[in-house]
Amino acid sequence: MEKKFLEDTKKTLRKYMWAKKFYKFSKRVIKPFFIYKTFNSTKPISNVYGTDRGQSIDRFYIENFLKNNSSIIKGRTLEILDNKYTKNFGDKKVIQSDVLDIDKKNSDANIIADLRNMPEIKENTYDCIILTQVLQFIDNLDQVISECHRILKPGGYILATMPSLSRIDCAAGIENDFWRFTQASAKYIFAKKFNDIVIKTYGNSRVGACFLYGASVEDTPLRVLKKNDNQFPVVITVKARKHD
Repeated sequence: MEKKFLEDTKKTLRKYMWAKKFYKFSKRVIKPFFIYKTFNSTKPISNVYGTDRGQSIDRFYIENFLKNNSSIIKGRTLEILDNKYTKNFGDKKVIQSDVLDIDKKNSDANIIADLRNMPEIKENTYDCIILTQVLQFIDNLDQVISECHRILKPGGYILATMPSLSRIDCAAGIENDFWRFTQASAKYIFAKKFNDIVIKTYGNSRVGACFLYGASVEDTPLRVLKKNDNQFPVVITVKARKHD
């Protein structure tokens, strides 16, 4: 009787463990994004980079890039539109945080200027300039890089991120979204003014597909997000230093 009881108990436990494993598997796999992939829809599940579902995939890479370079976000800094990343990654190392925008209606900006021509800012002003997903919206990139070089202090850094693969920007629209970048093109435009440049690419083919589908970070396995393939970049990052 005791032996039969033990055998029955083991069988029950095995069934329970199998059911538990199946539940975990189904919870991970059977999500709206994966269900979506089984249909032939040509429309994404999100029109706003997956931000209505969680964190956007490109921002996952952007924020990791800034975190890895947080030690140089210090002194006097310049960021575009707002200073969210300066606050998050510069913290107490930042003495003064300036925000630039061409739009006078932006109450977060204390400098109203055009990145292509900034006479409002003196040369050798900033220790760090943060440009995240900005350059794709500017027609004359040479002028922007030249101006950023001018207003950086000797020894100062620019931290820039650019899309290599992305939908047309949902805010800028088809008339104002100019460029997509590769490792080679990023090096080409920055090397005209900087010769101390570190360029990295982030993403892979599966991540690229997920990003275009409108999937969020939460929809995408972390092990997939962490795998980088320079043949299929989603985001390009640049760390460029102005010589002393």
